[in-house]
Amino acid sequence: MGVSFQIIKYTGYSSAAVLGLAVLLGLFALFKKQQDVVKSCTFVVILSAIPVTGLLMQAVKAKSLPFLHQVSTDTVNPPPFQAIVALRGEGSNTLEYASEMLAPLQQAAYPEVQPIISELNTEQAFTKAVEVAKGLGWEIVANSTEQGIIEAVDMTLLWAFKDDVAIRIQETDTGSKIDSRSISRIGGTDLGANADRIKNYISRLSSH
Repeated sequence: MGVSFQIIKYTGYSSAAVLGLAVLLGLFALFKKQQDVVKSCTFVVILSAIPVTGLLMQAVKAKSLPFLHQVSTDTVNPPPFQAIVALRGEGSNTLEYASEMLAPLQQAAYPEVQPIISELNTEQAFTKAVEVAKGLGWEIVANSTEQGIIEAVDMTLLWAFKDDVAIRIQETDTGSKIDSRSISRIGGTDLGANADRIKNYISRLSSH
């Protein structure tokens, strides 16, 4: 996935260079009244402006969001990863959740990321949690009813990055508590992707 980041970076550089060159050639052709060349340069400008604009929008979005690459509904004792550890590879982000630093950032930016308190017993909640995860297209890597842990992988649509998810179901006096956690394998900021994923999961699970 580090290759994907390199592709994104060089795509941006190349598109910006082509855009600048096309603008200069277009202006020169306009001065020389070479209308065919102007039309061609205009077409190239439009094409190259698309990726440049997209990357600029992502950069602006990144500045407006906290520098996070993971979120958890339990910021004190996040759901653990076990089976998924072997799939993450060298260079992946650490699975450690630095609560003192990350929790205030997460809670300020994404207050909706909260546990689900359910009246379902743990077995019912577990079954429901797996069904919703599968319905979202996540790849279930492991699930243990005894431990109450589900581990899954979700792939982002745009760049096909793999993010890891852990769901934990615990018994309570009135039913069960469902916690969820999502973390990017690479990258310092996720542009809100992990929070969006967990909020969507919470919404689907609550209404399922």
